Amino acid sequence: MNYDYPQTDLSRGALSGLFAGLVAIVANAAFVLIYRSITNYYENNGLDITVIIFGSIIQLMTCGLLFSFFVHYLRRGVGFYRMIVIVITILIVFLGIWARRSIMGFESARDEFKFMVVGTQIVIGCLAAFFIPYLFRHDKIIS
Repeated sequence: MNYDYPQTDLSRGALSGLFAGLVAIVANAAFVLIYRSITNYYENNGLDITVIIFGSIIQLMTCGLLFSFFVHYLRRGVGFYRMIVIVITILIVFLGIWARRSIMGFESARDEFKFMVVGTQIVIGCLAAFFIPYLFRHDKIIS
């Protein structure tokens, strides 16, 4: 049986997003564990390992699919994609902190939680903006 077939933009985008999501899981889990051990912040009301795993995979799979759309249909798709990723990353950070503050109240919106949200989203945003395009162009890594 011959399993060699050319990858489409959609399949390369999906695989790039999946691989970047797996890298993000490891990076974000390490970041959160190290940060929590340094600061002794062990509150799990919003950023636990389940959220890190599923959030990283879902965000980066979506980014991989969006990247394949931008590259396939737009002339300057990579630049526009990176701009959109930066804007959405900033929105996710502010909306995550705002949602926590509105649900839990102002007194529970500690700086440790804010730093963890910003840190994990920066990891995801950087992987989405730079690692997904790299993997998309070098499909031997993901094939």
